[in-house]
Amino acid sequence: NPSNINVISDGTFDDSFDKDFVIVTTGDNSMNDVIKKGLIDVDIPPEIFNLQTVSSEVVDFGIETEADVVSGMMRTAFFDDAEERDNYYQDVPLSILRITPKIARQSISPLPRPPRNPRSVNITDQSYLLASYRELGREVRKDLFGVKELESNTKVIEAEPDLCIDDRTKCFFENTDAAYFGNLPGTFFPSNGHFVAIGVNHVEAGYARYSSVSLYDAATLIAIGSFTNLKEMKGSADRYLPGNPLSDQLYAISFRRNCTNYSHCIDVPESSLGLVAATIFMERAYLDPNGSKGSDPAIMLPFRIIYGEDPSLIPSLWKSGAKGVYKRVRDVLFPAEEVNSFQWPLP
Repeated sequence: NPSNINVISDGTFDDSFDKDFVIVTTGDNSMNDVIKKGLIDVDIPPEIFNLQTVSSEVVDFGIETEADVVSGMMRTAFFDDAEERDNYYQDVPLSILRITPKIARQSISPLPRPPRNPRSVNITDQSYLLASYRELGREVRKDLFGVKELESNTKVIEAEPDLCIDDRTKCFFENTDAAYFGNLPGTFFPSNGHFVAIGVNHVEAGYARYSSVSLYDAATLIAIGSFTNLKEMKGSADRYLPGNPLSDQLYAISFRRNCTNYSHCIDVPESSLGLVAATIFMERAYLDPNGSKGSDPAIMLPFRIIYGEDPSLIPSLWKSGAKGVYKRVRDVLFPAEEVNSFQWPLP
């Protein structure tokens, strides 16, 4: 990301975009030196060099069947201009070169396993928002008066990446560029039900550069609907907290089968998610604006998912088989020893 990739800029985050960079991925320090010398010889400035270490302490090198397979991924976020996006995808400005020595060497200069950069540390936590946050929850529940409601616990999702690698475990959400929170609502999504996501707009509060909440189909881990700080969050809590000076730092957005006549609402038609599908809600807060990693989730208030269902329309579905389905999902994605659970209300 622009916070920790070396480019030539004025040093600010905004001036780091649309700039050239070089990333050398290797486990051999001698090879890194050879490549850097070659790049300098063709007038590529060393200020844009970046070393990505793949250490033999972590990866089993080789071309044999038992050797590890290493893949890379570059992910883009959002485009404001659709034409600019299409042009980018048609001609991605990225080249990947595999460099192989002409003469095989009997030994290498192995690079050690690099230390993990710590999370960014904000000097304050979000406790100043707690009173307004609790008021928001109460007002949302008042709005659900007369309907059946349910609230599930939110969990901090923070796997230890080095343990995941050492144990060859497929982990989720182990990237420290973001703070992750997960919520298994424990109920299906019938046509007479809806979810209300409430939480902190971490960008407005100064704890992230980008924040989002997404609803996933638990069976496929495909996102069905989402909202972000870029468009939807700001102003969504105003109707619950009129006149509250902190309302822009909070959000309240619903997920419904049909959003007709509803503002601050995400449509989830049955064609996208079945009536008896298990779901997962995820909240992400990317990059502390004052650092190169994500904020520490321990100092952040987790989002909440409140489910409401009008029992007068159709028989309730949220107890029918949901418990067993969600237990299986929880056991796979959120084993108890790896997460911290927030029981509401917070102390």
